[in-house]
Amino acid sequence: MDNVQFARRIAQTNEVSKAATAEGSSAADRTSYIVHRKSYVLMPRYFVHLAYRGTHYRGWQRQSGNVPTVQQTIERAGSQVQRQSIKVVGCGRTDAGVHASAYYLHFDTPEPIRDNWLFVMNKQLPDDIVLYRIWEVAPTAHVRYDARARTYDYRLHTHPDPFLAVVSSYYDLPSLDADRINAALEILTGPHDFRAFCLTPDRHTTTTCELREASLHLEGPGRYRFRFVANRFLRGMIRILVHQLLRVSAGEVTVVEITEALASGQRLGTGQARPEGLFLSGVAY
Repeated sequence: MDNVQFARRIAQTNEVSKAATAEGSSAADRTSYIVHRKSYVLMPRYFVHLAYRGTHYRGWQRQSGNVPTVQQTIERAGSQVQRQSIKVVGCGRTDAGVHASAYYLHFDTPEPIRDNWLFVMNKQLPDDIVLYRIWEVAPTAHVRYDARARTYDYRLHTHPDPFLAVVSSYYDLPSLDADRINAALEILTGPHDFRAFCLTPDRHTTTTCELREASLHLEGPGRYRFRFVANRFLRGMIRILVHQLLRVSAGEVTVVEITEALASGQRLGTGQARPEGLFLSGVAY
């Protein structure tokens, strides 16, 4: 590679860095490079499909101090298996106590992946994190920015059940008013500014999301599941929506007030639904 070609490649690297920084990430989040004076090599990138029960973690994102998170637990195991430092990028962030039944991450490594990598990794990880599949992708593929849609499910039950307690939220309610909830869900479906249903709206470049599906399902006596599918979600959005939908069911909030909140961007109080019933259950690429 001559000096002109090398300069062009470095310029391309800088463009990736600028784009990634503009979206709130480092260039390393988007693409990893090994750059030498006379060579330019993109490190192999791998996608991993996994699931985790978030009960004992302070969310997905690594944090300073000795705080257990899913990301740092996987990075620690991956670094041991690869015998070098491994940093993983997730398809999204989940809060403390929230689960994922379908989650994706990617990482870059110059070292080849062993044939039994999944087996060895799952032996290193605690039993509340399981890796299902690993495959090599293009060096510019990104688990977060290339996602076209995400699906969240929120499960709740209205009768005490010790076996559901960590994967479903208990609410001491006689039942849910499905007619009221479905009327509100119909209003919420579609492209809207969800500023009124976001914990930190000013931290987002835009608070507009396209909610493609918002539905309520009965899964057994006193057991319910909300499903939400959208192109993107805001921080705290699902738990705020579920909290307000339960208030609609109880007659504390009307469908008109939900409509007005969408239009005004003003929150209907500060409550959120409990975390243990929330699952990231699908990501479409």
